[in-house]
Amino acid sequence: MHRMERVRTAVAVCAHPDDLEYFCGGTIRAMADDGWHIGLVIATDGDRGTHDPAASSQLVASTRREEAMAAAWILGVSHVEFLGHEDGELSTAASLRAELTRIYRSMRPERLITFDPWKRYELHPDHREIGMAAIDARLFARLPHFHPEHLRDGLAPWTISEILLFNTDEPDYFVDVSRTIEAKLEALRAHTSQWEGIWPQTSGAVRAEAARMGALAGAAAAEGFKRLYVPLGPVSAGWSDANNGPTVGC
Repeated sequence: MHRMERVRTAVAVCAHPDDLEYFCGGTIRAMADDGWHIGLVIATDGDRGTHDPAASSQLVASTRREEAMAAAWILGVSHVEFLGHEDGELSTAASLRAELTRIYRSMRPERLITFDPWKRYELHPDHREIGMAAIDARLFARLPHFHPEHLRDGLAPWTISEILLFNTDEPDYFVDVSRTIEAKLEALRAHTSQWEGIWPQTSGAVRAEAARMGALAGAAAAEGFKRLYVPLGPVSAGWSDANNGPTVGC
């Protein structure tokens, strides 16, 4: 990994406050260390993410927002946007796509990081839905006749040229997180409300997955993604995979 003169921008789109840390926290910290400006979009407040039937959903949501901000600071995230959608009720509705389209045109990122919506046997509906909505909005952000009202606000169409999908069945792009795995775990641990009583098992599972990805990438620890490269020319140019096999980078 090397530092570029120009500031590069990425946006990560997640369903819940702890998704980023769990699935790609080491990559986000590595990117931040490498000079990337990183925006994080969290679609829900995770207010139903508790096993306590007596817990107040408002208190859970407030707690999880505070934890997300603390974790983002540890990872070097530049900006966090909470969309406030209902936990467990995400869908690829026009309203969600419109929100993401506006964010993309405002941030103008080169890289989109989100869930792989095509992962087999993904059991959480929010994970499937946010991944698809994030990818759909990438197309909308590119074409001026989707949400032309953005033009009146000074937001021109924008093409995101690279997509990294985490929680994927077919990783072909790996980031060496040997130096950032501890920051990943520290950020994940900041979500205290999620791991009470199960942190040893959680941290052990995270380390084991990083080692498994590392074995594929030739590193002590890694995170794996499915990488999609979108040409900057006309839409008719289609999609192409820029990789000729597994790659390592950030």
